[in-house]
Amino acid sequence: MIKIGFYQGCCFQGQDAHMFETMKKVFETIDVELKLLEETTCCGGNTIDEENRKLSYAINARNIALAEEKGLDMLIPCNTCYMVIAKAKKALDTNKKLREEINDFLKEEGLEYKGKSKIWHLLDFFRDVVGYERIRRAVKRPLKGWKVAAYYGCHVLYPKEIAVDNSDNPSSLQEILRALGAEVIDDYEERNACCGYHAFFTDKSMTLRKLNRLLGNIKETGADIIATPCPLCFKSFDIYQLQMNKPPMIPATFLPELMAYAFGFDKEKSGLGHHLVKVEKE
Repeated sequence: MIKIGFYQGCCFQGQDAHMFETMKKVFETIDVELKLLEETTCCGGNTIDEENRKLSYAINARNIALAEEKGLDMLIPCNTCYMVIAKAKKALDTNKKLREEINDFLKEEGLEYKGKSKIWHLLDFFRDVVGYERIRRAVKRPLKGWKVAAYYGCHVLYPKEIAVDNSDNPSSLQEILRALGAEVIDDYEERNACCGYHAFFTDKSMTLRKLNRLLGNIKETGADIIATPCPLCFKSFDIYQLQMNKPPMIPATFLPELMAYAFGFDKEKSGLGHHLVKVEKE
């Protein structure tokens, strides 16, 4: 069985703890054990990165060092967390002086960033470690007849130097969905548009306008549901959609939820039954 350190961040605690339970079911099914990295902290998101980049590097050097201490690579299942931590890792791995300075901070906790642990997002982990064939073999309820719109979100494709797939022509999400038996919709005009999750807190009306264009465009394709590998994009689609004057009411799912359903778990156990915009498709 493959073992991987699981970075919980902020997305998989509290009211969203069920998402972590769903992921454990998915990964157990494909012979992967998630080892929760309990002492890690919030990555700081773009907020800290924009205000104090060195602090962002220190926070995330610590997060990675905790995985290194356990001899584990690190799985980061949130697009924003992945981007922020990947940027920190790239900076630390290419700048010896910065790495030494950050390690001076970490000494107080008995930690050291060595750069030995690899970091993974869901998409490249499923592609490069698990493999599409293993996913295909785990399917018990093929998504035959499901028209699924593939939506990556911004932060796994940009900046290009830390992208988990080809930024201009990504394919990993589509391949996973095809392994589940779904009909993939990926050629829609707004496929590269931002979901607006972070912008909502500073400009709600602009975010809802952008989201309306994006979701309206997807609905025009005839998609039954949107699948995204980012829990924040999923929240934007499921929660913010209902704040529109005339929401298109197209359901969305966090990718592991759809995988769990295809692996044979019912809607409650997979998480599909928890959504505000109901998933009617069976």
